[in-house]
Amino acid sequence: MYGSFAVPNRADYLLPEQLERKQIPMKHFALALIAASLLQSSPELQGADGLHVATFSADITPPLGQPVGLGFIPTLETAEFPLLVRGIMLQDAGTSCVICTLDWMEVHNESYDFLREQIGEAAGVDASHVAVHCLHQHTAPAISTAAQRLQLDETDPRRVATAEYLLNVSKNIAAAIHKSQSSWQTVTHIGTGRARVERVASNRRIERPDGSIQGRGSNTGASPGLRELPEGLIDPWVRTISLKNRKGPVVQMHYYASHPQSFYGDGRASYDVPGIIRENMEQNSPAFQMYITGCGGDVAFGKYNDGSPQTRDQLAARLRSGTERSIADLKHNPVGPLAWSIESIQFPSRNDADFSEAHNRRILNNPQAGDSKRRKAAICLAWIERCRSEHPVELSCLSIGRVKMLHLPGEPFVQYQLAAQQFRPDRFVCVAGYGDCGMGYIGGDRIFTDRGGYEQTYAFAGPCEDIFTAAIQKLLTAVSRADARED
Repeated sequence: MYGSFAVPNRADYLLPEQLERKQIPMKHFALALIAASLLQSSPELQGADGLHVATFSADITPPLGQPVGLGFIPTLETAEFPLLVRGIMLQDAGTSCVICTLDWMEVHNESYDFLREQIGEAAGVDASHVAVHCLHQHTAPAISTAAQRLQLDETDPRRVATAEYLLNVSKNIAAAIHKSQSSWQTVTHIGTGRARVERVASNRRIERPDGSIQGRGSNTGASPGLRELPEGLIDPWVRTISLKNRKGPVVQMHYYASHPQSFYGDGRASYDVPGIIRENMEQNSPAFQMYITGCGGDVAFGKYNDGSPQTRDQLAARLRSGTERSIADLKHNPVGPLAWSIESIQFPSRNDADFSEAHNRRILNNPQAGDSKRRKAAICLAWIERCRSEHPVELSCLSIGRVKMLHLPGEPFVQYQLAAQQFRPDRFVCVAGYGDCGMGYIGGDRIFTDRGGYEQTYAFAGPCEDIFTAAIQKLLTAVSRADARED
């Protein structure tokens, strides 16, 4: 069952030698193992005289040659670019929070909760005030110890390697957070800017004249006809939030809504287009750079991407050009108070037969079903367990003056990002997707009756458009102390 402490089975977090001995009580294992690192230093209260920020970064590239992750991609054998965690801690006299991005494909359910708890404890912040988001590169692992617990024996190399990796990542992030405690900086102004990005994003679900859906993935490869289809519904703007003091910019956060990968599946770890832009910009700016993937569930590079390294360079250059113009558009105002709002919702599980518990247990118990089918069945069953436990999914929103940063789970379709901006046209709304991805894609309810397309085949929650939209609207329209200050 889904546990409140996020450690469903001690084998999921045991190192190989500990797995063999099995000497540590389950419910205390994860806490005992990392307590020493978490207690090395406790953060001192900052922000009594205004807004303060501290930044942290760490390398989270998996050990090469180890079968880390759910297995959507081959075991990573080489590292073109490192996978990184990048994050900021914010604190004023009334509120503290953490926003953290991972160069991962996804993280689900109990694994997400575990990581969020450890980040919060290291930062001295309640887990409810921690937003963790993957950038969703497909040259990086997807993590779900709950699904592996259902699919794999406790001694299976993939399950052991993934659990060890998740634990080490949590320790590396904690160490980076502790190190950053000596480097708090005062923030005096917050800036906002945006710019249109040309010829990068395109919708993955193009409606044909007969109403059916033509799917279009992250690259068109040998199907040039897909490049000729319309761009479709996207949010063409890259948005930048800047935190600065009297010396200049301290942090710049860039939000763009699209699947971010160019080419993948070749055993190569890479932070891909987001990391290329992030690192290049940081070399030319004193500010700490963060890239954040928005509601890109039904958006990708497909129309403009043939999957070649040369095209990746072109895509990165066009997106970077838009980001630089977004920075040039920045307008700064004195910083206001922080306000963090939370909305918890219960997503439904699906009722159709292919997503039922009985159907997926039959697949999981059939060794001849194949790895991909058994993996999907395990992910579906992990979600069914989550729903049965009534453990909610949290959405959150950070408000600073007229700026609102919305944090969403799953792979939400771009319609939710566009709706969020319409709910508060008087505010600068930025949206992060790819938080807890246990439910997979979050589309509009029409995906369950669409003919064609892929996303509904990996949407484990049932129709939820109304409750998801209502939660977003409630977060954005609730009056916070940041709104009161501005209005």
